[in-house]
Amino acid sequence: MRTSIALAFCVSGVLAQAPSLTDLIASQPDLSTLGTALGSVPDLAETLAGLSNITILAPTNSAFEALLAQADTPESIGVNSSDVQAIAAILAYHVLNGTYVSSDFSETPTFVSSLFLPSFDGSIRTNVTDGQNVGLTLDGGNATILSGELKSANVIEEDILAANSVTVHKIDSVLTVPRNASTTLSKIPDVELTAALGALTAANLVDTIDSVADLTIFVPSNAAFTTAASAFANASIETLTSVLTYHAITGAVVFSSDITNTTVKTINGNDLTLSVGADGTVYVDNAKVILPNIVLSNGVAHIIDTVLNPEDEVENPTPAATPTPAFPGATAIGTDVPFTSALGTSPTRTGTASSVPTSTPSPSEFPGTAAQVKGALGGAVIGFGLAMML
Repeated sequence: MRTSIALAFCVSGVLAQAPSLTDLIASQPDLSTLGTALGSVPDLAETLAGLSNITILAPTNSAFEALLAQADTPESIGVNSSDVQAIAAILAYHVLNGTYVSSDFSETPTFVSSLFLPSFDGSIRTNVTDGQNVGLTLDGGNATILSGELKSANVIEEDILAANSVTVHKIDSVLTVPRNASTTLSKIPDVELTAALGALTAANLVDTIDSVADLTIFVPSNAAFTTAASAFANASIETLTSVLTYHAITGAVVFSSDITNTTVKTINGNDLTLSVGADGTVYVDNAKVILPNIVLSNGVAHIIDTVLNPEDEVENPTPAATPTPAFPGATAIGTDVPFTSALGTSPTRTGTASSVPTSTPSPSEFPGTAAQVKGALGGAVIGFGLAMML
C-alpha cells in the first residue's frame, strides 16, 4: 500500500514539474519557428494551453525551411498572406486528439483525428466531422506520420512531456494537408486513375466526391476499367452513376485498419461486402485493395483492382490473387483507357496518372491546394517576420 502511495506521489511530482506547452516549445531551439507561428495565431495558442491529453506533432525549424524552399512564387499562389485562419488550420492538423506515445506506433497504420475541424473558415478546409486524420505507423522501425498525398514525416525526437498530459513528438517534415478527391487522385504515383476520374466527370459526380462529408471511396485502377471496358460502351448516365455510387460510403471515414468482415450501405443503396484475407489484405466484394488509406480533405480513398458491379452483390467473397470479374464476359476495347475522353484526353494503357490535364475539375469548395498551403504560410513568413512557414 505504501509503495503504491509513494509511486502515485512520484508520478504526480513528475507531472507537476512538466513545463507548459508554450514554455516547452520556447525551451527547444529547433522549435523556434513553430513557437513564432503559434504566436501569430493567439486564439489557437490559447486553446491549446487549456487542453489536456493531446499530442503535438512539432515540425522542426529545418522542416519549415525545407517546405519554404519548395514554395511557389507569390504570383502563382493567389492567397491572402494575412489568412490567419488558414495558418491556424494547418497548425491544428499537427495536434492530435488524444495522447499517443512512441509505443503506440506499430507496423499496421493507426489513423487518428486531429484538431483540424470543418469549423475552420480559412482557405484551407476539411470536411471530416471528427477532425482531419493522420496516420501513425512504424516504417523500418522508425515512428512515422502519414498525411495527405501519401506523404510521410519521421519522428526524430519522441515522447517529450508537457503539462496537462501533453505529448510532443518532433518531426522532420511539415504534414501535407489533404486535398479533395479529384485533385488527390490525379496525383497518386505509380497507379493510373484517369479512367475513374473520367467516369466521375462523365457522370457529373466530381462535385459530390469532392465535397460530401465523411467519405470512403473505393477507386478502380485504369487496368480495372480497361478490363471491363465493353460493359460501359453504351452505358447510360444512370447506369454509370449507379456503378460509381456503389463504390462509395458516406457518414464514415473507414481506414484499412478499421475494416472487418462486414457489409456496409453504399451511396447507391446496395450493400457492399468488406472482408480481410488471412494475410491482412482487404477485399471489397471480390476486388482487392491494392493501395489503401489515401487521406482526402473529406475522407479516405482506397484503390482496388476490379470495377464493382451493383447488380452482382457478393455475399460471401472469395479472396483470390486473380479477382473474379464483376462484369462476366466484359472485355477491353482497343488501346484507349475508358472515359478519359471526358477529361479531354485519351491516353493509352501505358499512360500515367500525370496525363490528367489541368482542366480536370477541381471544385473550389475545398481548394486546399499545395500552392494555397504554401502561400498562406509563405506569406506569413513575410507578414510576421518569421523565416518559415508553408
